[in-house]
Amino acid sequence: MCRLQRNCIRWLSIKIVAAMMLAVVLPLAAHAQETYYSIFSYDHFTPLVSINNRSASLQASLLPDMYGSRSAARDMRWLSANDSDLVTFWNEKGDTVLHILCELSGIEWNEASFDIYTVRYGPSPGSANPLIIPLGGIARGSLLTAVPTDNRLILNLVFQLSGRMLDQTVQPADSIFYPVAAHPLMQPGPYRRDNLAMLLALATCQNVIGYDSTKMAYESAFWQQNMPGIHVFREHFKNGWVLTPEHTLADQVSAEPLRSKLVLATRPPRRPKNTGSVRPRMFVEGLPLKGKLGFSIKHNGSGQLEVAQIDPYRLAYACGLQEGDIIRRVDGALARNHKNLVERILATYEQDGTTLQIIRDGMVESVVLQPFELPLFDDEYFEDEFPDFDSIAADSLYEDY
Repeated sequence: MCRLQRNCIRWLSIKIVAAMMLAVVLPLAAHAQETYYSIFSYDHFTPLVSINNRSASLQASLLPDMYGSRSAARDMRWLSANDSDLVTFWNEKGDTVLHILCELSGIEWNEASFDIYTVRYGPSPGSANPLIIPLGGIARGSLLTAVPTDNRLILNLVFQLSGRMLDQTVQPADSIFYPVAAHPLMQPGPYRRDNLAMLLALATCQNVIGYDSTKMAYESAFWQQNMPGIHVFREHFKNGWVLTPEHTLADQVSAEPLRSKLVLATRPPRRPKNTGSVRPRMFVEGLPLKGKLGFSIKHNGSGQLEVAQIDPYRLAYACGLQEGDIIRRVDGALARNHKNLVERILATYEQDGTTLQIIRDGMVESVVLQPFELPLFDDEYFEDEFPDFDSIAADSLYEDY
């Protein structure tokens, strides 16, 4: 063998070895950058959790109108062919997720086992108890919207698990009592409990799938449209608390004063007083729109319909509308004027929801106005919790139509 041949063989061998080393080192480096398992002890009890894609009866009960003429069993077969990503993630990292949720929340799992029910279609992005994840779509009336995939699906799963983790405080084991369960921030609803669950979910996902992947999933259009309290979350929760095993969610909730600015800012709406009479909804050109939606419209300098004022404790804000949003279309049709806009919203809002196409910060986005249950408490409850709050002009916030 000549010298040239030997040199060529040596050069090729070096290249092959270098390529093999790079193939091994790069994934390990990426894994080290994205996950932070070493800060956790993994010495807590975790329940046995299985993915159940066989409950046709649950699927049919969620959407009885749809499944009056549709086969739920057929959709279970669809799930078996389309849930591999979720099943793979759970088989690989499910136990890790359960441990991290426990350590970051400061709450112990009290359930010995439960199922993650996957369905093809659901009426919402999911639920914590029973824990349901739709994989095919979200059906609201005749409107069918897509569900998240990839890391957005993982965040949705961990968000529902976080809600179930917080539920452990209100169904404790015999020897465990969680005083944090009585804190106002633990009240169920889109402004308090759901935002705590999202805080816990983001911290958990950052440690499992990485910071960048979690950030991209959270900032996706899906969460902008399906997390009613997202604007309250961004303003009051997202950058306020950093969760670690040494500074858990339970610790920080317990340390929050019962009349702090955070508690007041996230308080549920008061129940409107019942006058005993039902008045028709009236619209007067130029006056703010009152009632459940709680926003007003003005013509800006370009003649466009712009959100002038919005009540942060009513549904329009909870659904994602913000001051300064320019409303272009309502359910696909151009909004010609103020009166036309309101009429179109009221025509479909309580049936299938109303989709607004808006311009925000130069970008075209969608906001879905849809009815959902806000936690409403009697005036007596509100006054007991916030006896010094009567100095605020609450009448201006809770005026009826």
